[in-house]
Amino acid sequence: MKNHLFTFLLFVLLTCVTSSIKAQNNGPYHLSLKREMLYGGSGIASMLGGEYLRRRIQPVSIGNVEFDDIIELDELPFAYNRHGTEKLSDYTMYASAGLTSLFLLHHNTRSDFGKISILFGEAMMINAGLTNISKAAFKRPRPYVFDPTWNPNRTLKSSDRASLLSGHTSGAATGSFFFASVFSDYFPDSKLKPVVWGAAITLPALTGYLRVRSARHYPSDVIAGYVLGAAVGYFIPKLHKRVTLNSRLRFVAGPTGFSLTLGL
Repeated sequence: MKNHLFTFLLFVLLTCVTSSIKAQNNGPYHLSLKREMLYGGSGIASMLGGEYLRRRIQPVSIGNVEFDDIIELDELPFAYNRHGTEKLSDYTMYASAGLTSLFLLHHNTRSDFGKISILFGEAMMINAGLTNISKAAFKRPRPYVFDPTWNPNRTLKSSDRASLLSGHTSGAATGSFFFASVFSDYFPDSKLKPVVWGAAITLPALTGYLRVRSARHYPSDVIAGYVLGAAVGYFIPKLHKRVTLNSRLRFVAGPTGFSLTLGL
């Protein structure tokens, strides 16, 4: 069922890319069918690969799990509150991902919303894939596994060994940094840029804090997720900018010698 879903999503993505390429305008971004197939295909492939690897994680009992290499940062005392803070972290993550819908409010970005949505989809898929691959590779037990009140005979499933890195934090950072990056490209002189970037930095940080408070992640998990999500969210739009696409290396011969210049 999931394979059919991902195939359908890829088909929808390619259809949107094709229609957007035929209707290119003067916005800051430029789409290429070949490049979007690469980014979109990489995102879907990494998601499928990460899901496959996570399914291969074998259940173990708490008594068989050892984790003695906790770094000093992860030993910070936190008063865990699993129920309330876990739900709040869901809301802050959804809020971060939903920021992109605000581009429908302005005519400049509304006319380009199809293109922006394609870039957003690529960023979210790539981040989700890399996040799942990391979880499957490290198999790090979540903090609540070591709560002394938990039954030591309880069997740990793959979701109990998916601490590194924080998917909520990486998803929130991808959404918020994507929004801020695109906003800066469409409105480079806006006085709202400090507010936008302040919100972009704060929302995933708040999400990460809530994930630590809910005993779902260690601080280092959150930091790793923040860095990954912020990088993906920021750079996916930048890789589509017209200036980048039109740049060319030029070989220049002059009276003083030879040089390479980057022409636009």
